[in-house]
Amino acid sequence: MTDKEFVYHVQVDWHTGQGSIWWNETCALVLEVFGLPGNRFCYTPSIDHMIFKFKSKRDEDLCRILLSERL
Repeated sequence: MTDKEFVYHVQVDWHTGQGSIWWNETCALVLEVFGLPGNRFCYTPSIDHMIFKFKSKRDEDLCRILLSERL
């Protein structure tokens, strides 16, 4: 598995007021649909945002819909 395989990205920005529960729920939504990281997606957290990376455009689109109220 290389980072080059995961070319489709969904970025979720950090905002004030988002507590650990909000982020736990966001990550749980992604895990429930896509399974554990490594097969269909991986993620990269940073100081300003979390990026979910996908192998397929279809999965990227599905994640955007899944997290639409959080983006």
